[in-house]
Amino acid sequence: MNKQEAIDELKKYKVGFGEAAAVRFDRIVSVINQIHEPQKVVVPKEVAEWIEGCKRSGWHLQKVLSRLDDDEKVGDWAYDRNDDLIPEKVDMIARAWLDGYGVEKEKLYTVEIPDPNRPDIATFLYKENGKVFIGTDIFLDEVPNYKWKNEPENQLTESEIKQDFEWAWQFAKEVE
Repeated sequence: MNKQEAIDELKKYKVGFGEAAAVRFDRIVSVINQIHEPQKVVVPKEVAEWIEGCKRSGWHLQKVLSRLDDDEKVGDWAYDRNDDLIPEKVDMIARAWLDGYGVEKEKLYTVEIPDPNRPDIATFLYKENGKVFIGTDIFLDEVPNYKWKNEPENQLTESEIKQDFEWAWQFAKEVE
């Protein structure tokens, strides 16, 4: 249902009182709930940040769409290997600009650094107070225990890992 259809529907329920008209509140809510709202697209965090920056700069949609390669991460997302714009990505940015958007939840990873000489210890990356550190978990019975992987402080984003531990990215495993 669009806005005009909603207005027409509400007119059916109008009760006149001279110059005034009344419609039961529950009928109004019912009709409003039927109005079609465009589904918000979901974009990566970098794209969302770029869109917000463009809005703060006072850009209009045409300028936004013509400058997708101004930001390297947005360009990597919006262009294919042949440097051609991906039409679906252009549409997503336009929809995000016009209708609003959601932000993709970043993938999380655990990073266990292998040590074949110490099977009784797990060495891994963890986050504390916004910084990433190398930590260990000792298995008293010498049987590996991977409960540490379920702790939120041990689940990191790609950017958190690569900021100081680029070399450890090779050991990252996506959290399921």
